[in-house]
Amino acid sequence: MPKKNTTTIRLRVWIEQDNETYLGIGSTLLLQHIERLGSLRKAAEELGMSYRRAWGKLKNAEERIGHPLVEKVRGQGQRFTLSPYGRDLMDRFLHFYLDVEDYAARRASEVLGMKVDKAGEFYREDTE
Repeated sequence: MPKKNTTTIRLRVWIEQDNETYLGIGSTLLLQHIERLGSLRKAAEELGMSYRRAWGKLKNAEERIGHPLVEKVRGQGQRFTLSPYGRDLMDRFLHFYLDVEDYAARRASEVLGMKVDKAGEFYREDTE
């Protein structure tokens, strides 16, 4: 019996301010992994990037946004947690992204006349 092909929509969504990236899926995924793992190093590894790249991405995001997005956990070495602002921003962008992804998958299914699945790059349980 032939294997069924699955069709998946993949989106790259970001918000720009003054023609520069303000916040996007990459920074949000990094924040999400830091929150879940408590470690920038582990978050970088899971996302397949170097620690240096992850650190730069985080620092650039904080500079663009104008607020700290993470805080060191006192007394626990290199452990991190999201700042209240970072957690709120991540949650708001996540909900926005999932709304866009839901609409895009539904609309692609309608237009193409086939089932189109969402890529599910974010953890679904984060929105429940």
